[in-house]
Amino acid sequence: MGLRLLVVEDDAGIRSMLDRGLRLAGHEVVLAADLAAGRAAWEPGALDAVILDVMLPDGDGIRLLAERRAAGDTTPTVLLTAREAADLQARATAAGASARLVKPFAYAELLAVLERLRPSTGA
Repeated sequence: MGLRLLVVEDDAGIRSMLDRGLRLAGHEVVLAADLAAGRAAWEPGALDAVILDVMLPDGDGIRLLAERRAAGDTTPTVLLTAREAADLQARATAAGASARLVKPFAYAELLAVLERLRPSTGA
């Protein structure tokens, strides 16, 4: 069974690639192109995971994640970033990121991360 995913990514090409690929893999995808749309679409308890770009035109994805965590939301969240930096890793960890991928990333790596984050069925 597929996951219900929110993808918050401002780059139209990456957003489209993720949408197509994740749907082909059997997942349900909700798309947001900026922080405001991502915040509006992030429904606690209704999502299995969030794929969240760090640098968005209207704000910082890590800040949004920290807000959600402070509100008690534990939705697994994969951060996408264009830069590899120790301070970014520290901020992502402190905000409660489940995983972080550096662009460009291998699509297979994203699928593996999502599979690791899949909620267990308790069986």
